[in-house]
Amino acid sequence: MVRYVRHEWWAAVLVLGGVAGGWAAAVGTGQESPVRAGALAMLITCALGFLVLSTVLRASRLKWVGQMREFEASAALPETGRHGRGAAFAPRMLGLLLLPALCVFVIRDTAIVAVLLAVGLDWLGKAAAGTCWEQVSGRRLWLAPDPEEPWRLSRSPARPVTGAH
Repeated sequence: MVRYVRHEWWAAVLVLGGVAGGWAAAVGTGQESPVRAGALAMLITCALGFLVLSTVLRASRLKWVGQMREFEASAALPETGRHGRGAAFAPRMLGLLLLPALCVFVIRDTAIVAVLLAVGLDWLGKAAAGTCWEQVSGRRLWLAPDPEEPWRLSRSPARPVTGAH
């Protein structure tokens, strides 16, 4: 099993790192920058605004975008005190780094950068919402390996149970 928050953090870091890497590769090879100098300030402002909006929406109970309901509906894991720990970073996630880097390097368009930033920042907002829920509830969220429902979350106590009260 993989911790949900770590998985989301890794996904966000890889997508945003891919955007930065593709941008650096384009500029480093003497090609035109993906974003014009005049649009850079606007892109940064919009990205920060989107991050705040995404985090607030993900931390809400709204039906289609909020994740609090999903966190609370997660299946409880048995309280054995031991939960398998899998690596949050898997080699298949390298696509999250390479694909954005390739798109930004080859296409060099502001719209591509904006869309990829939105995807990465949305994952960052999901990770922040999950972190807040874990701290408030005292439980950990897990992505359990269920072939029938791979998106289904499970939850466990934050600390192993030492004894019954």
